[in-house]
Amino acid sequence: MKKSVIIIIHIAFWSVLLLTKFAVPLAHQFLSPDELGEMVLFTTFLPPLFFYLGYWVIMRIKWKVRHLLAIIGGVAAIYLGLYIRSDKLFAYALVPTSVISLYIIVGALFRFFIDWFKKKNDVLVLEKENVVSGLARLKSQVNPHFLFNTLHNIDALIYEDKDKASQSLVKLADMMRYMLTDAKADYVSLHKEINHLNDYLSLELIRLKNEEFVKFSINGDDSGYKIAPMLLIPFIENAFKHSVDSDIENGIRIKISIKNRTLCFNCENDFDASEIDKDKCHGIGLDTVKKRLQLIYKNNYNLSIRSEEQVFKVNLEINLNEN
Repeated sequence: MKKSVIIIIHIAFWSVLLLTKFAVPLAHQFLSPDELGEMVLFTTFLPPLFFYLGYWVIMRIKWKVRHLLAIIGGVAAIYLGLYIRSDKLFAYALVPTSVISLYIIVGALFRFFIDWFKKKNDVLVLEKENVVSGLARLKSQVNPHFLFNTLHNIDALIYEDKDKASQSLVKLADMMRYMLTDAKADYVSLHKEINHLNDYLSLELIRLKNEEFVKFSINGDDSGYKIAPMLLIPFIENAFKHSVDSDIENGIRIKISIKNRTLCFNCENDFDASEIDKDKCHGIGLDTVKKRLQLIYKNNYNLSIRSEEQVFKVNLEINLNEN
């Protein structure tokens, strides 16, 4: 929130509080004791209603300085008009309006501090989660298993297709560079994230020796958007890990579409239920992704993971950040 908005909130709060303090004595000059008593009795039922109006509604509005100034000016103009027209109208409006304004502000401030503390807690949790996921990524980066296997596959490919072997080395270098440098940032360009997926798929297909095993399609323009790094790759790694047979066609189906600032990611693979039951670690990586999605995107994503007739399906929609 801008400093100027905070200053205006302070001014509005203390102005309303002082108005409430002097509202009854001021109204007493224009109303009889019975009229004033009825008005005070009426206002006793207003605080809960307008407290929750401030709590639930006011803080959902994206306020700007001109909005606050317009409201203050409008209320002042209404009071002035009522005073000019009739002393009693001015007095009747003064007491309830001052109470209403005070409790709206109190409710809004109450909600503001609750959201502020929650946001601070989410930041701390996210920092801790980033440390954990960062360590997990680091372990996967320095783990020689994937690297040695890939290098061995490329070495064997040199004798079969030198050009393809050279291209694979470039992709491996790009992939390692992405994990060691770009993935350290909170957000990366969507284009780089998709390129990382392409590199990973290419290297895996060398190992499987079946280029028809994966069907990968992209629809839409991926330029101009940012995404949290390494969010999509765990779903694809999981698909490779638990696929039934790498000799079939379209054993893994991956589709990415970008439209109206929304990324739609779909990943499906055939699996053997009996093998999944034996794997006690199945889903641990996906749990980490779920936590990251909740902390980073909160209500700006939708994730569905389900199994249907031995087909594992992942559907993810994310509202993307623009560059």
